Amino acid sequence: MRKPSAPRPEPSSRTQGAPASIPPRRSGNRRPRPVRSGQAGQGGQAGQGGQGGNGQPGTRRSQPSPQAPQTSQTPQTPKTQRATERQATAGPARRPRVPGAGGAPRSPRGAVRTAASSAGGPRSTSSSKRHGQASPSGSQSPETTASPEGASSTELTVFGRRQVALPRGDDRVVSTGLADRLKERQQALRRLRLRRVVTVATVVLVAVLVTWALVFSPLLGLQTQRISVVGSDGSVSDKQVRDVLASYAGDSLLRLDTSRLSAQVSDKLVRVRQAQVTRAWPRGLRVQLTMRVPVATVQGPDGYQVLDNEAVVLDRVAEAPSGLVTIMPDSTDGASGSQTISAKQVAAVTQVVGSLTPQTLAQVTSGSATESGQVTLTLSNGASVVWGDTQDNALKARVLATLMTSSASVYDVSSPHRPTTRSADGATTAPGPSPSAS
Repeated sequence: MRKPSAPRPEPSSRTQGAPASIPPRRSGNRRPRPVRSGQAGQGGQAGQGGQGGNGQPGTRRSQPSPQAPQTSQTPQTPKTQRATERQATAGPARRPRVPGAGGAPRSPRGAVRTAASSAGGPRSTSSSKRHGQASPSGSQSPETTASPEGASSTELTVFGRRQVALPRGDDRVVSTGLADRLKERQQALRRLRLRRVVTVATVVLVAVLVTWALVFSPLLGLQTQRISVVGSDGSVSDKQVRDVLASYAGDSLLRLDTSRLSAQVSDKLVRVRQAQVTRAWPRGLRVQLTMRVPVATVQGPDGYQVLDNEAVVLDRVAEAPSGLVTIMPDSTDGASGSQTISAKQVAAVTQVVGSLTPQTLAQVTSGSATESGQVTLTLSNGASVVWGDTQDNALKARVLATLMTSSASVYDVSSPHRPTTRSADGATTAPGPSPSAS
């Protein structure tokens, strides 16, 4: 007898909402007969494999698969089978509507549709794979469970590291690989922060140590025995200079203000006109001195005062030293036995004497000045020099050096561009053009 083919299941309002199950594979694709009422013993066999044409169970035509054991001997109607599928799909939270056992199906068409879905057609199988639903108990085969499609629906690949199986009915994502990655990232961030903190602390510590070594430690501390003095004329010794700078012994050379040290040396040592202090690494100083030159002397109440060209008192002695110009009171104001010399007069004479050339200065013995600042010099041969005021001192010094090449009793350079000389008999001579100021 020719085996009838199973019809395609048609969608209906009753079975459209319920997902299709995956029935076990059968040896034959038989169209089951509808279950008749009152045949409870044969209804279960009709649900499993259907009956033959003569009312006998179709064991020879359609036998159940040995891989799908029968779990119950109660008859399953199409309505009961749909309720069982809903219960397996929805879980224990939903109670299926189970009609009374032995109830007759509404129509043979519904029984045929149910039998076709149980037979496992291609459409129901694909629907079951698409929704990932489980078949009712007792109808799931080992082949369906071990299929790759079913495994892919219940497994999750996390970053390609490994697959983690998810339990059925649980939609939580278990990502062991992601947790490991986050833990590694946190550890890397902690190591990065620790490395940065260590680097910053190391840099700060090195900077502090270098600053202390260069500024506060005795590594570059000043040692007084390493202070060298250059430019002294003998009136100022090296020991005097070192005594002035002894208060800075042990201080780092980086902390010393050389400008202040230079001013301090020139202020405390009168004989020093100017001092220039420079660092001599690693622990010394070099002091360059510019000395004051004594050019005149004036008698005071406590002896003779030695003066330079700025009228600074360099020394006080009991007797007038030789080789210096003696500042005398002005003789035009009468006898000056008790006459004193003002500071203005002393400053005028010292300025003039300080501008003379060494050859001319060696022939000058004394000098005087009026209250208005008119200076007169006396030479060693008895001749006098009318200098005038203290303007154009350098030009007048060159003109006087030129005039002294000829013998005269009076040399007048008060007007340096028109100098004159007078001889002892009163004759006045006007020499040639005076040297230019340049």
